[in-house]
Amino acid sequence: MRVLVRMSCAWAAALALVCTAPSATTQPPGTAAAPAGETEFAARDLGLGEPITLRGDDDEVQLAIPVPPGTTPTELTMAVDLPADLARGTIDVESGERFIAHADLPAGPATRVPVTLPLDEAGVADQAATITLHVNLFPAAGRCPDDWFDHGAVLREVRVGYAGTPEPPTVIADFLPPILQELRIYVPDTPSDLESTAALSLSSAIVAHYGSQPVRVSLRRSAPDGSVTEPDDPFTRSIAIRAGGDAATTLTPAAGIPWLLVTGDGEALLDQTRLITSRVADFAVASRAVAGSLDQAPILAPDTSTLGDLGVGTLSASSHAEVSVRFSLDQSRLGRPTGHIRVKLQGHYTPLPPSQAGQLIVTAGERELANWAADSSGQIDRWIDIPDDVLQRSTPVQVTLRTTGDTGRCGTDQPLTLTVLPGSEVTGDAAPGGPPRGFQALPQGLLPVVEVAATAGGFDDLSRAVAVTAGLQSLTTTRLDPRWTPVSEVAGGTRPAILIAADGQTPEGISPPLGRTDDTRLQLTESDGTTTQLQLSPDLRFASLQSYYDGERQLLVAASNAGPGELDRTLGWLAGRPDGWYSLSGDVVFTAAGREPVDYSLPAPAAETGPEATVSGIMRTILIAAAVLLAAGLVVALWFAARGRRRTNRR
Repeated sequence: MRVLVRMSCAWAAALALVCTAPSATTQPPGTAAAPAGETEFAARDLGLGEPITLRGDDDEVQLAIPVPPGTTPTELTMAVDLPADLARGTIDVESGERFIAHADLPAGPATRVPVTLPLDEAGVADQAATITLHVNLFPAAGRCPDDWFDHGAVLREVRVGYAGTPEPPTVIADFLPPILQELRIYVPDTPSDLESTAALSLSSAIVAHYGSQPVRVSLRRSAPDGSVTEPDDPFTRSIAIRAGGDAATTLTPAAGIPWLLVTGDGEALLDQTRLITSRVADFAVASRAVAGSLDQAPILAPDTSTLGDLGVGTLSASSHAEVSVRFSLDQSRLGRPTGHIRVKLQGHYTPLPPSQAGQLIVTAGERELANWAADSSGQIDRWIDIPDDVLQRSTPVQVTLRTTGDTGRCGTDQPLTLTVLPGSEVTGDAAPGGPPRGFQALPQGLLPVVEVAATAGGFDDLSRAVAVTAGLQSLTTTRLDPRWTPVSEVAGGTRPAILIAADGQTPEGISPPLGRTDDTRLQLTESDGTTTQLQLSPDLRFASLQSYYDGERQLLVAASNAGPGELDRTLGWLAGRPDGWYSLSGDVVFTAAGREPVDYSLPAPAAETGPEATVSGIMRTILIAAAVLLAAGLVVALWFAARGRRRTNRR
């Protein structure tokens, strides 16, 4: 969702408006606007997340619904999962201080019921309607379910309906709509290095700008005159990049939705791409603008920050007998791969009466990290160590207050409130190479600047690079800074890098864990240098994505010895999954020809897990012998599974 930010006029120094605002429409004479009607979006497409879990018998959730100019939200539909032993329930909707809708929830056993809530009276400000859903559940007589504290009602299949026709942009400031489904980036058939960097930078900037809203990014070939080749709909935008000429960003009229033309040389071209998502864009109330220097702010990685710095606000929850709050430690918000993380939890909770005892418990995933007795002060001020072996890209942490003793009749005891404050301090040390490793090391292992190279180059490889960088950017709102770089510099460099090798020709100096020694032999190089080979007949063709640390830097290699089509199929598979890149947890995505891609994990270093982590000689012998009996794809699956099984057993 895009929220307009009011700024001082000092920002305007970076932007020169070179013509007055155009008339109310930029459509050529004779073109018709899209017909008015109704539009519906799933909550996931709006970046609202799904499912939405409400805890306990009394909970609420706030939703910021993006609203394109020219439309109004009309209804919120959903399927509500209700717990067993329910006598009745209600959902109330508030907008600001106003009550705008109500729905009754039926009694009965655990069930799923459809609910429709009108939103016609929801207030809209800054292109968003912020509403609060308040859910109350009342148990059947004589029943007091203990498990409602963690999951009372669950909202699924949430959808938002709109009425009206989205207005096309008339100035640069309004070019990006609150809801964007696809961004089309146009470049020449043979893009220059500068145009390639601009395309990568723009794709990352747009995906970061929309945050949790999933935006498809595609690379298109521009027409010979540098223009776009397809019309856009209200939820699609096109931007053409062309090196040379005067530096400018120009809103260009078209049938339906105008498109942007970005021109310039050197850093001036990159400044124009940065303008589109910068705060300065709010001043671009014209059809043409020239951005001055808009360098991307450096990503600072301090040793000490707070939960608030990591995007975690005040966390508070209320319930009976047991209450929890949750937050995540996002490594990309820390600005680097970080280990030895400690959190100084600060907050408070409801002091317990003398008839009750209580305990505070802190967990990360399935691991209990600390516990201590609740006392009469009701204060939390304690350091918690997060072990390196539980760290993930985003490590979930839960704080729970659990009580025992006389709680009285159901619902008659004093409700418990638990609060964790955003000022809670977070410390950590730089941990290049992890843990976490593999795909969980992304994108933090690629900060602050990531070099991007391709062995063949050209439009098709740039398209693959855009798909990869946009996918990685979808994991975080922290901006990646991709730079198109010659292959020779990446092969001999020390910066984090992404390499596209759709032709299968990885350069010397780039040695991903999984490779081929010849047409029928696979070789896996483990972190301690141990190699395992697997011979297959006939020749095995495959594509792979491999994320690894080579001792100096994090690398992501996308390669194929089965032709570019297999790599494109792998990237398409990732783009087509709801959780896409986020769901990858291993080290290698392996795609054998004719088979679905599979995410595999490699053993952790022996220094962390002990010598039993390596694959025994007996296991190697069994796997190699199995190669003559099983299809190639299945052998590789078993080969990786053996390593994954040992890794799991160590945990």
